[in-house]
Amino acid sequence: MDNALTYRSKNLTAQLLKITGPFVVVVVAVLVLATVSIRIMSSARTYIVGESLWSKGQKDAIFYANVYAETGDESVYRRYLSTVEILRNLRRLRLELEQGVPDPRFARTALVDSGIAPEDVGGVIWVSRLFRHTTYFNDAMSYWSRGDAALERLDRIVGLLHERLSGGVPAGTTAGTTAAGLASSLKVQIWQVNTDIAPLAREFSMVLSTAFRRTATLLMDTDLCASILLLFLSTLHVRRSLVERRRVEIALRESEARARATLDSIGEAVVVTGPSGYIESLNAAAERISGHPASACVGKRLVDTLRLVYEDNREPVDLMSDEHCQQNGAGATTGMLLQRSDNKEIFVQAVTSPINDSRGHSDQNGHVVILRNMTREREYIENLAWQASHDALTGLVNRAEFEKRLGLALERSYRNPQARRASALLILDLDRFKVVNDTCGHAAGDAMLREVALRFGTCVNQDDTIARLGGDEFGVLLDDYSTTGIERVTEALRRCLQDFVFVWEAQPCTTSVSVGVVSLGEIDSGMSLEQILRLADVACYMAKERGGDRVQLADLHDRELRDHVDEASWGRRIKQAMENDEFCLYVQPIVEIGGVQSPAGPNCFHAELLLRMNAGGNIVAPGQFIPAAEHYGLMPAIDRWVVRIALERLSRIQTRNFAQYAINLSGTSIVDERFLDFVREQFALTGVSPSLICFEITETAAIANLTAAARFMRELTSLGCRFALDDFGAGMSSFGYLKQLPVEYLKIDGSFVRDMVNDPVSFDIVAAINEVGHAMKCRTIAEYVGSEEVLRALLRMGVDCAQGYYVGQPVPWLEADVHTEEV
Repeated sequence: MDNALTYRSKNLTAQLLKITGPFVVVVVAVLVLATVSIRIMSSARTYIVGESLWSKGQKDAIFYANVYAETGDESVYRRYLSTVEILRNLRRLRLELEQGVPDPRFARTALVDSGIAPEDVGGVIWVSRLFRHTTYFNDAMSYWSRGDAALERLDRIVGLLHERLSGGVPAGTTAGTTAAGLASSLKVQIWQVNTDIAPLAREFSMVLSTAFRRTATLLMDTDLCASILLLFLSTLHVRRSLVERRRVEIALRESEARARATLDSIGEAVVVTGPSGYIESLNAAAERISGHPASACVGKRLVDTLRLVYEDNREPVDLMSDEHCQQNGAGATTGMLLQRSDNKEIFVQAVTSPINDSRGHSDQNGHVVILRNMTREREYIENLAWQASHDALTGLVNRAEFEKRLGLALERSYRNPQARRASALLILDLDRFKVVNDTCGHAAGDAMLREVALRFGTCVNQDDTIARLGGDEFGVLLDDYSTTGIERVTEALRRCLQDFVFVWEAQPCTTSVSVGVVSLGEIDSGMSLEQILRLADVACYMAKERGGDRVQLADLHDRELRDHVDEASWGRRIKQAMENDEFCLYVQPIVEIGGVQSPAGPNCFHAELLLRMNAGGNIVAPGQFIPAAEHYGLMPAIDRWVVRIALERLSRIQTRNFAQYAINLSGTSIVDERFLDFVREQFALTGVSPSLICFEITETAAIANLTAAARFMRELTSLGCRFALDDFGAGMSSFGYLKQLPVEYLKIDGSFVRDMVNDPVSFDIVAAINEVGHAMKCRTIAEYVGSEEVLRALLRMGVDCAQGYYVGQPVPWLEADVHTEEV
C-alpha cells in the first residue's frame, strides 16, 4: 500500500512539473534578463557619474589654478590639491581598467576614493570587463586618457606657479624674470589647458551619453525580443497543454464509449453501485438478466433491484456484505437463484469487488457486481452427468452406472443376508443381431436396439435398473423380488421379443434374446463385482450355445458353466501373461520321411515354433488358453508377440539348426490389414530374410476369410515367405479354394494320421489328401506321427514330411543362446 501511494505521489509530482516547469523556466529567464539589464544600466549610470566627477574635477582644478595664479592664496592652492587628488585617483583607476583584468582591491579603493558609491564598485569593474573591447568604451577611454594628459600638464604648471609664489626659483627661469610676468605666462598656459581639455571633456561626456543611450536601447530591444520569444514559447506550451488535454478528453470519452460497448456486449451482467449501495450504472446484460430497464434501476438500492436467494435454503443474499466479499476472495459464489420481475428464477454466479479509492482503502467508492447466468451451464452439466451414466443410443443406463448400482446392491445384500433373495442380475444378449447389421446396415441395427430397449422397459418395474452394456448386450438389476417374481420377469423379458418383427426398408427382421441369471442371494459373499458379472456373462453365453432364446440360471455346480468360467479366467491370465512377458517359444522339428535315420538327424530341414505359457514355473500347453484367447479377441496380440520375438531371436542367431521356421497365425490376424503392415515392419527392423519363415494358417480360417487370406498370403509370398495350410482335411468340403491360395505345404490333420494304421477310413483320407496336395504341386506334411508303423505307412503312401513325437518332441527354443552347427 505504501509503495502504491509513493508511486502515485511521484507520478503526480512529475505531472505537475511537466505542466508548470516551462512557466517556471520562462519566469526565471525573464528575471535573469531583467537583472542583467538593470545591472548593466546601473553600471553604465556609474560611468556617467564617474565622468561627471572627472568633468567637475577638471573644471574645479582649472578654476582653482586660475584663482591661485591671480591671488597666490595658499588655501586656494590646497583646494586645488584636493581636487587634483580625486583626478589622480580616477587616473589610476583608468590605468588599472585598461589592463583588462584589474586588481579588484585596488580598483575598489580607487573608486571609493574618487567618490563612487561602494555598492556600485562591482558593477563598474564588471562592465569594464564586459564592454572593454567595444568602440564606445575604447573612445571613452581615449578621451579620458587625453584629458588626463592635459590635467598632468596643468598640474606641472600649477607646481611651477606654487614654487615661484612661495619664494623659490623654479627650474628654467632667470633672475631677471619678474613674478608678475611668470604668473601671467602660467595663467595663459592654464587657460590653454582649459581650452585643450574642454572639447575632450565634452566628447568624453557625449561618448558615454551615447553609449548609455545605445546600451539602454539595446537592452530594451533585447528585453522586448526575449519577452516576445518567451511569450511565444509560453503560448506554444499552453497550446500544447490544451491540445494534450483535448486529446486526453477525447481518449477518455472514447475509452468510456469502448468500456460501455464492451460492458453491453459481454454476456455477464455488470452492476456498479455507490458507497451507499445505490445503483449507478448497469449494462444491457444486467437489464436482460434482471428483467428491469436501466432507467428503473439507477438510483435504487441493489438489494431492492436484484433479489438473490441461496439455492439450498432460500435465504436472501447480500452481495455487498463483508462475508460475501471475503468469500469472493476464493472465487465466484455459486448456488444462487435470481428472482426476476416476471417471477422466474434462474441460476446465477456472483462476484463482488469493492472499488478502491486513491489511497487504497476499500469500501469507499462502492462495488462492482458481476452476475453470470448459469442456466445453460447447469443444463450442460446435467446433460454431461446424464451422458456419463446413460447410453446415448437407447437412453438406458450405461455399463459404468449399472456396475455402480450393482455394487450398491451387493453391499446391501452382504450387509443384510436376510434380503439376499430379493435381488438378481440378468445379462441379455440378442440372437442373430449380427445378421441385421450385415444385411441391413448399422443404422438398422441401431434402430432395432432402440425398439428392443423400449420393449425391455415394459417388462420391469420403475425401480429396477435396465442398462445397455455394449453392442447388443443388456443388463437388468432386479430389486425387491421373490424367486417367483424374478423368474416371472426373466421369462417376460425373453418372451417380449418372440412376436417382435422389425421392418427396415420393407425387409422384416426378427430376433430373440438369451438371458443369463445370477441370484444375488445365493452367491458367496467373497465374490467380487467383476466375478459376478463374469458369472452372469458366462451363463448368457451358455444360453446362446444351447440354441439361444432361453434363460440360463448360473449354477456353480454345473460343470459346463465352470468350464466357461475357467475360460473367462484364462482370458484374464492371458492378459497378465502378455503384460508380464510370461510367454515362451518351443521348437518341434519336421523331417523328410525318405531315409529317416534319427529324429534330430540331417533330415530335419524344417521346424515349427510352438507357443507356451510359463505360469509360475508350470508350462501351459496352448490347448488350455488358445480357446479363451480366441473368444476374447486376444489372438492378434499373441500373434504379434510371436512374430516379433521369433524374428528378433532369428536376427541374433549366427548359425541356425533349421533352414526354415514355421509360425502359426490365427484367422483374425490374417484379415487385419494392420497385422500385415506389422509383419512387413518386423522384417525391415530385424533384417531377417522372409524366405526363412513359413506361416501356417488353418484350413478353416483360410476358407472362412478366403479373399482376405488370399491377399495376405500373396503379399507376403511376394516378399519371399512361404505358407502351409494347417489341419488340412478337418473341415474340407471342396478343394476348389486351393487354386486361390499360394500354398507350398499341406499339413494333414493329425486326427486322421494318428489312427490311419488301424482305421481304413482315416488311411484313405490321408491318401486322398496326399494325392490332392501333390496334384496342387504342394508338399505334404503328416502331423501327430507317434509310431514307426505310422511313419512307414506314410513312407509307402508317398507323404513328403512327418511331424510328431516319434520324429521329434517339442523342446524350449534355446537356439539364440546355444549356437549349434549349421545343417
